[in-house]
Amino acid sequence: MVGMIEAGVVELGPLENLINAVGQILLGLKQILTVVAAGIFSAPVLPVLVWSLFWLFAVDWTRLRQIILKGGWLGVVLVGVVMVIIWQQIVPEPDVVLGLEVNGYIEKMVYVTALLTVMFVCGAVQLTGCCARCCPVPVTELDPADEHGHE
Repeated sequence: MVGMIEAGVVELGPLENLINAVGQILLGLKQILTVVAAGIFSAPVLPVLVWSLFWLFAVDWTRLRQIILKGGWLGVVLVGVVMVIIWQQIVPEPDVVLGLEVNGYIEKMVYVTALLTVMFVCGAVQLTGCCARCCPVPVTELDPADEHGHE
């Protein structure tokens, strides 16, 4: 009986080794993708990634830059301050930031400043033109003051 079972098994030789090696490579790739996905889809990384992608690809920074240079920076600062105040009212307890236990307002100001910094870095990257193929096409509109000859 044992002789019949052994006679029915066909050894593949080098082909079997190749199939096993490809299977091990696919298993290793699956493990790598699982670790990377767990890192990307974690709580602190995914929102910052979405924030960065929005400011990098969905915003026309050539137009926004003109608005900011004409005084729109004050609106950005005020929105940041309001973000800090509202966030502090929602979550009033202080937390540890970079190993230091700080006041709640300072903590929120650090986080909001970091988000605004990421926003402006994305704008600087877009303005360099290195992602021009992926970014929105700038709309060329005349300034309303230019249409009537006034400044």
